[in-house]
Amino acid sequence: MTHNVIDLGSDTDLAKAVAGLMPGLWRDLADLVRIPSVFPSPDVAEARQAIVKLFQEAHITEAGELSLTHQGKPLTPLVYADKAGPVNSPTVLLYAHYDVQPANKAGWHVTEPFAPKEVLCGTDKRLYGRGAADDKSGVMLHLAVARAFGGKLPVHLKLMLEGEEENGTGLLEDYLIAHPDDQRFKADLIIVADTGNVALARPTVTTTLRGVVTVDVTVHTLRKPVHSGMYGGPVPDAFTCLVRMLSTLHDANGDVAVKGLAVDDLPWPAVDETRLHEEAAMLDGVRFVGTGTLAQRLYGKASVNVVGLDAGLPQPNKSANVLRDKASARISMRTAPTQDPAAAQRALIDHLKAHVPWGVQVETTPGITAYGFSANPNGTYFPLVEQALKAAYPGSVKVERAGQGGSIPLVHAFQVVNPNADIVLWGCEEPKCGIHGPDESVSHAELQAMATAEVLLLDRIGKAGHHNGGAM
Repeated sequence: MTHNVIDLGSDTDLAKAVAGLMPGLWRDLADLVRIPSVFPSPDVAEARQAIVKLFQEAHITEAGELSLTHQGKPLTPLVYADKAGPVNSPTVLLYAHYDVQPANKAGWHVTEPFAPKEVLCGTDKRLYGRGAADDKSGVMLHLAVARAFGGKLPVHLKLMLEGEEENGTGLLEDYLIAHPDDQRFKADLIIVADTGNVALARPTVTTTLRGVVTVDVTVHTLRKPVHSGMYGGPVPDAFTCLVRMLSTLHDANGDVAVKGLAVDDLPWPAVDETRLHEEAAMLDGVRFVGTGTLAQRLYGKASVNVVGLDAGLPQPNKSANVLRDKASARISMRTAPTQDPAAAQRALIDHLKAHVPWGVQVETTPGITAYGFSANPNGTYFPLVEQALKAAYPGSVKVERAGQGGSIPLVHAFQVVNPNADIVLWGCEEPKCGIHGPDESVSHAELQAMATAEVLLLDRIGKAGHHNGGAM
């Protein structure tokens, strides 16, 4: 397959090139959404092979599958390419992931998860389906770069597309940190296309990410379940004990009550309360929790949530009058960008152990730990990044620098391996996308604008020609 490439010489020419590529990018995105690439299903391999073919057809003939092994464990192969640019040109590494969150039909109204559907939204249109935004739209941004330049890239380009990001295995992060001299992952600039603007058509660079830790806690009270009528009262129920412990994780204001956690206070833009209430699908009358600015609560302070619960309970209409012998919960903590995750995990475990009621037996099992991220605000390439975004969104007043409450653990690994490189986080995942939830979607206008921004950025970097010591 061939793609028309305009003679690129100006921002206008580049924008026209991307506009001309959009019908094909939109179709290819829909085709990728049809592949239910949930790790570790065989569909992940199908998506990977389809993406390799797309990039090879877009003149990145170096694109292929790269298999890595860490501590005897094979990683899901990367889609990887290393394509030389002009002599002495800067090296830019483009990252996204092609695996997606699991999805069933429950809660999906516009379409089924892996049956992509286009819906008109005023002058825009949206593509619905699992992965349309997170993160197959990121793959499309990088594909747009390949197609727009037609193989004549202005920079030395490295492509790195992951197939197990959503599973949280951490193997790729561990591999990079264990192999800091692996030249395949060195660059002057790393573009992670797995975030998004604070709102549609409001160009944003994500400058901070929270870290994440998990802990599993299990309460044991009895050798077996027993009748609540015969023993209820003096005999403790495991589920009730667990609930009491979980209730201590927050104070009366809703702030996390775990001691010793970091709090960051950076100049994030203000968060609109009304918009956040709507975007988070909060019910009428439900209030925000915690203290401090909304931006700080979203980006700079720890949050604690119970994300899994198991007490062996039947459905409410099939309940049994028994005291539970054991009950378990998985606790997820998002941490401040500068927080040491191992220290946060220890603090969470210490808090749980300090709030065990009535002498019951408690097991705590540490889960994942992942660092947050804070970008260098004075990075070499950030002026060019903001110029590219302004040109791609000509009606915008300014480019915003915002935090994100979520976590991308690999970014910390990139930072360790490339201490002198700039890391740019952007993408198409604005709030209306509803990533990880039912009716996930992506905006056509946002995809076109962000693809234009990425093409413009690489063009500017190639013309500037400077290095920051990130790649060798």
